[in-house]
Amino acid sequence: MLNARQSEMRAGRPLRFRALAVTGLAAALALGALPLSANADESDPTPGPSIVADSNSPTGYTGHFVYYDPNAASVRFAADILLRNWADKTDTKVYQPSEYKPGLMRGGGGYEVEMTRVGDGYWVTDVPLAGGVNQYWFYVNGNTNRWVADPANMPNFAPDGLTGNARRAFNKVYVPYDAAKQDFAPLAARQIELERPDAPKGDFAYVPFGTVNGVERTIGVYLPPNYDPNRAEPYKTIYMQHGAGQDQSDWMTIGDVPVIMDNLIQDGDTEPAVVISTNSTYLGAANQGYPNLRNLIIPFVEQHYNVSEKAADRAFAGLSMGSGITQSIINYDPTQFAYYGPWSGGMSVRPTTEHLDAPYILYGGGQWDFGLPNPAAVKSLDDVAFVENVTVAGAHDFNTWNQMFTTFARDYLWHPDAFVRDEIDQVKDGVAATDLNGGNSNALDVKLDNSLTALAAGDYAGAQKALDTFLNQVGVFEKTGKLSAAQADGLRKTAAQISANYHYWM
Repeated sequence: MLNARQSEMRAGRPLRFRALAVTGLAAALALGALPLSANADESDPTPGPSIVADSNSPTGYTGHFVYYDPNAASVRFAADILLRNWADKTDTKVYQPSEYKPGLMRGGGGYEVEMTRVGDGYWVTDVPLAGGVNQYWFYVNGNTNRWVADPANMPNFAPDGLTGNARRAFNKVYVPYDAAKQDFAPLAARQIELERPDAPKGDFAYVPFGTVNGVERTIGVYLPPNYDPNRAEPYKTIYMQHGAGQDQSDWMTIGDVPVIMDNLIQDGDTEPAVVISTNSTYLGAANQGYPNLRNLIIPFVEQHYNVSEKAADRAFAGLSMGSGITQSIINYDPTQFAYYGPWSGGMSVRPTTEHLDAPYILYGGGQWDFGLPNPAAVKSLDDVAFVENVTVAGAHDFNTWNQMFTTFARDYLWHPDAFVRDEIDQVKDGVAATDLNGGNSNALDVKLDNSLTALAAGDYAGAQKALDTFLNQVGVFEKTGKLSAAQADGLRKTAAQISANYHYWM
């Protein structure tokens, strides 16, 4: 007899993963699988993952994984769950999951262990897991070229995506936060990655948008909860680009975009937006600015969904290879999108790019990420563009990228003030370095604050008006000898960069 989950799989319906309440050791969380008892009866195991509240686990939870394959001679469990010390970055040790202590975060790389065969074709293993989305996969019969997905917790892959050995199959399992045992605020923050029973749910699907080289291709489409095709204000759009060995599935599955968006929207921490995931193989040539993105995908989205056609309401972000694609788009024409997120892919934006002062760019990566952008290079780019740089706990993996998406959507998207604030502060520092008395300095600072406040409200005209009053006051102070010409010119230089940005989006 099929259980409820198996019935859903047979029917081909998309699966939801929901956290259940846990009270005590005997209660189990079946996150993407049916509940198992805490003692995990190995004589009749249920395939799939279970998260068990466990007083003996250093994190308060143990992941119990069961893989079924009666033809397998061996099965290895693999997961990006080795730990590094985020609280003390001078600590170079890579910790095992069993060594968890407060301050550790995932980012130490891949953990592997031989699973134990029990019964007829069942393979099991247990491992302590910490809060947030944890990713795992299997190697069967020693074949490490094939990342095997969990058939009892199958990701919803795109129909035109990667197959066979090319498909790096990440499965996800949700793990709650134990405040007493895990006791680390950055880890507690990753609860945003877990499905909430009470959160209104958006929808995602893979939607055909047309043919490329004679093959029908799809994009991943997330529609926010209560999406209204007739809403008076069109929705904003976020385009997400995968890395090498991935496709449009990854951001929508292990990348956890639908869940993170649902939760951020419920909390009022981001605007409801339509999220599109794209596949690098059909975007077109990089040296032509990915014409299929520009001429096929964006027009399709804007014709079939109630989304804004303004560049100011569009964002594009990508990880690793997708970061390179993101930066190539910026180099070709930075005004296609107002917001960009190049993550874990170095820094390759050319400072000489025309209109580079228009968009807002959030660089980022993991502390132990080989693709972490060089901070000096990013800082240099900030001299001619509006750039921020974020480092999170993680490596070159979705421990980093889930956090980067959360940070992007919550703290930076549709917040131009988050990018301009540094430049405003630079001008303020310039004011403080002059010989102006406290009253005159304060008069200039207030005008700069007013400009930033207007910008935070999306009022570019008001922001420019406040900046103009600042520049007029600088001119008066120069004429009256309170500022030297060099001092006044120094204040005007950065203010002119800010003004050019305002005028582009007005």
